[in-house]
Amino acid sequence: MLRCLLTRHNYLVRSGLQTRHINSTCHLLSKQADKANSSTEEDWEQANVKQSSIANYAIPQQASSAIPSSMLAAFNNMFDRGPNVGIEVITKKGFVLSNHIKIDQPLILLNGSPFLWNAPPRAPGFLPMKDWDIEAFKIFELVSPRPELIMFGTGREFAPIPEHIRQYFFKLGIQVDQMNSKHAAATYNVLAEEGRRIAAALLPLDE
Repeated sequence: MLRCLLTRHNYLVRSGLQTRHINSTCHLLSKQADKANSSTEEDWEQANVKQSSIANYAIPQQASSAIPSSMLAAFNNMFDRGPNVGIEVITKKGFVLSNHIKIDQPLILLNGSPFLWNAPPRAPGFLPMKDWDIEAFKIFELVSPRPELIMFGTGREFAPIPEHIRQYFFKLGIQVDQMNSKHAAATYNVLAEEGRRIAAALLPLDE
């Protein structure tokens, strides 16, 4: 603008040109300068928009959850189990479970659920375990995941588990422990409460 004023003064003094002509020239130069400034501002705006678009493509939006709620609910349902059934009372002939069901025969507890166990009866003067057959434990081949430990309750008194039964469970990857039925039931209750994968095979006190 200063350049235009000086130019106007020089032309008036030296050449005697009309003021209208000089004003027209300055007005034209001013419009060109404004147009150049406007173009520069538009270029900057376009560059900023382009840069913002590139940034948006480079950084994905963060999801509200790492796992969709529907999928998370499906996984929860898959692994959700009801409360484990434990042993509330041991009787001479059987057991009273924590869900108040009474069972008057040998019992297997597996994955928190009770199963009737058709164990061979004790012959007078003999321990019943010698007649145990692995067919009575085939259910352990079908469950998944398998328990990490099975507690054998051998009745009122402790008795060793037959070696072929122990080896059968070892091949399934299941550790074996045995004690009298009271201690076996108490141990089962504690470990099941802790969330351990544990099973129990329990004889009544009079077996």
